[in-house]
Amino acid sequence: MRLSVLAALALAGCAPSQDPLAAAGAEATAWDALLAPEGAAAQADVDAVTFADLHVDALGATHLKVQQTLDGVPVWGGQAIAHVGLDGHAAGVTADFVPGVQVNTTPDWTADEAIDLAIQGIGPSAISGDPLADLWVIRHEGADHLAWRVQLERLDGTADDAMPVVFIDAHDGSVVWAYDNLQTATCTGTTNFYGTISFDCYQSGSTYYTEDTVDLIAAYSYNTGTRTASYVTSTSTTFGTTSTTKNAVEALYGSQAVSDYYYVDHGRDGIDGAGGPGVTTSHGYNFVTSRTSYSRNYVNAFWDSTNHRMVYGDGDGVNSGSLTTLDITGHEMTHGVTQYTANLTYSGESGGLNESMSDVMGAMVERSIEGETANTWKIGEETWTPSTSGDALRYMNDPAYDGYSYDYYSSSMGSADVHYTSGVGNLAFYLLSQGGTHPRGTSTTVVTGIGSDAAADIWYLALTSYMTSSTNYSGARTATLSAASALYGSTSNEYTQVGNAWTAVGVAAASTTCSSTTYTGSLSKTGRSAYAPSSSGSSVTVAAQTVALTGTGTNFDIYLQQLSGSTWSTVASSTGSTSTESLSYTGSAATYRVKVYSTSGSGTYSVAWCK
Repeated sequence: MRLSVLAALALAGCAPSQDPLAAAGAEATAWDALLAPEGAAAQADVDAVTFADLHVDALGATHLKVQQTLDGVPVWGGQAIAHVGLDGHAAGVTADFVPGVQVNTTPDWTADEAIDLAIQGIGPSAISGDPLADLWVIRHEGADHLAWRVQLERLDGTADDAMPVVFIDAHDGSVVWAYDNLQTATCTGTTNFYGTISFDCYQSGSTYYTEDTVDLIAAYSYNTGTRTASYVTSTSTTFGTTSTTKNAVEALYGSQAVSDYYYVDHGRDGIDGAGGPGVTTSHGYNFVTSRTSYSRNYVNAFWDSTNHRMVYGDGDGVNSGSLTTLDITGHEMTHGVTQYTANLTYSGESGGLNESMSDVMGAMVERSIEGETANTWKIGEETWTPSTSGDALRYMNDPAYDGYSYDYYSSSMGSADVHYTSGVGNLAFYLLSQGGTHPRGTSTTVVTGIGSDAAADIWYLALTSYMTSSTNYSGARTATLSAASALYGSTSNEYTQVGNAWTAVGVAAASTTCSSTTYTGSLSKTGRSAYAPSSSGSSVTVAAQTVALTGTGTNFDIYLQQLSGSTWSTVASSTGSTSTESLSYTGSAATYRVKVYSTSGSGTYSVAWCK
């Protein structure tokens, strides 16, 4: 049985909210697990700890990280994380404390002296950048030392590039330990769907990590769990072929493709437009993060809008394989771009647009790597139902082919699943790019294709500059026309074809001329309300509306309300001190109603609504 689109890609953020009392209780429980008489710190004979980090993960579990100290000096490698479950009870401690550390924590050598000693081993002329020094307690080869960690740079673009880290004993000036912290190497890895690829990786000694320190993206693995992610590493520049490794390598590859696409094609630096969001700090870097192998047989992937990271399941091998394909990765990260720009509400028509924007940009990411083919217009075709050749999760060129999606606008779409209503936007984009008519003959409008690059430029500009959180499909038509006008001019072929594409999928231009209808009624006392034409409202396709109220009550007011999903929102009102009120509103096609409210008194009223 084919899973529903919602089951396959429930892409909204999933972190439950946590009230302040529960959060405080969870933190207290975590501290108890660390510092109680029989806690992890006592068992390791730890002198003291300081707060390092506290976060609530996507499932609502709390994780408190602490740094071990001795007389206020941090202990190298001495950290622990206490975990608290959803039930508020301690769920274990990940402890990497250094037990029984003992050393005199008063230095005999200064930081500047330690820097001079470290530089002597390299040569002052080779140093580029300002050295840094901070004090640590470090256990090396079984002995405890108070040491200055000196961080140096030797970057001249040659094979001798290095970032030495030297620990100078703060009592006798000797070198305790040193390593090269130049954290870039070129690694190769096998993916699920794209063969063997090369990628920038982080290197520490002889260990390599799926962390790109150039573009600041990283991939970690839940290892089929749901709470704690771990490093994916290799002992050489060639990563292995386990499913866990392939999933992480592929997610890193996809994230790189998305980052490059947005930067090269749209001039956007990262999901947030500022190179981030870097939410995972590792090896001294803040990485934009993907987390793979989430849960077991998990046929899903999502943008975690609370923790600002991507999460991917491995699939179950029947309904899907790993959800780390290029177009799905592009889909996930575009949810992040949407969050930082239009922030389209994930409900009603705006939710369908949110999904459609992710499908469109996901397809463009795949196209940027593999070129434009018939598969460009299929979403998740590599991974979806592996035993069915040519199958896909969604079909942008023929949305209804999946048996679920809309391919022509209907006023009922506001109450439908957002994954299904995305089809209207997907088909509009496909027709704008490729040209043609509606694939099922629902309309006869002919669209002349302007090409994928121009179409994507218009869609991106509309998302980032002309859409708001409540933009519906009529508003999307207006926004993309505004973007086309800004890019190509309002008399251009591109502008004309944007309009044709929306008309072909039933999103028609709103009329500028309204016709008036009069509604009458009465309110029996203060605090009573009535609606015109009814509480269910009326479909309105004109851009500009006016409402005029006359009444015999002491003080009646009017409110123009718009339906979005299942929620009514007031978009205009008139609340003077009498029962003679009027308002005007210019907006998009949607379902509206007029609310008449008695602020005081009773009587009859007449509402003239031009719509």
